[in-house]
Amino acid sequence: MTERITLFGVRTPLIGDYEETCLRLGLTVAAAVQVDANRHRLIDAAALIRLEDLTEAHRTAPFIAPAFVPARRRELVAMADAAGLAARATLVDPTSVVASTSRIGPGTYVNAMTVIASATRIGAHVFINRACNIGHHVLIGDFASLGPGVTIPSSVRVGEGAVIGAGAVLLPGVVIGTGAIVSAGTRVHADVPDGHLAIGAGPTIKPIRGDSRILIYPDQE
Repeated sequence: MTERITLFGVRTPLIGDYEETCLRLGLTVAAAVQVDANRHRLIDAAALIRLEDLTEAHRTAPFIAPAFVPARRRELVAMADAAGLAARATLVDPTSVVASTSRIGPGTYVNAMTVIASATRIGAHVFINRACNIGHHVLIGDFASLGPGVTIPSSVRVGEGAVIGAGAVLLPGVVIGTGAIVSAGTRVHADVPDGHLAIGAGPTIKPIRGDSRILIYPDQE
């Protein structure tokens, strides 16, 4: 496992969780890169640098893009690639339990107290927040995001760039489409098509119109 990591993007309030995971793993933050004019939310700003101040030494450390919203994470990854940071870090909090037969893609972050059961496949640049329970034979696509306390039982498929809100419960075998959103606390017992929103106890499933960021914790970007 790498001993150094670059945090590429520091404006999300979730950045503190990334810092805490690095601390628990004994990882050194080689650089915490501020990519725009927005204020940073780092707890420890000792490694803070501007994008234009990246050096070759910084580029040798694998990076991760801290953000909850998939579109923001895509932006950060594209910027990191353009800046020459080719290596992706996979960051799994040591308080989480991951089955030996499961696989987690590059650039993915698994926050504290999550359980991932056997034969599950998690894609690249996925965000999994605290205390998620992910069952066996689950497939989670690239750039998907899971809020705190999400329950995903066996044989569920979560599409690329989908968002599952805090405390949502998916029933076994359902398919969450590409770019779909499951609202916080929703119980999903049927497939959610690509680009649709599932909300409420029913749930109600309807097309997403306009910028989906306004639906998925814009202050958590």
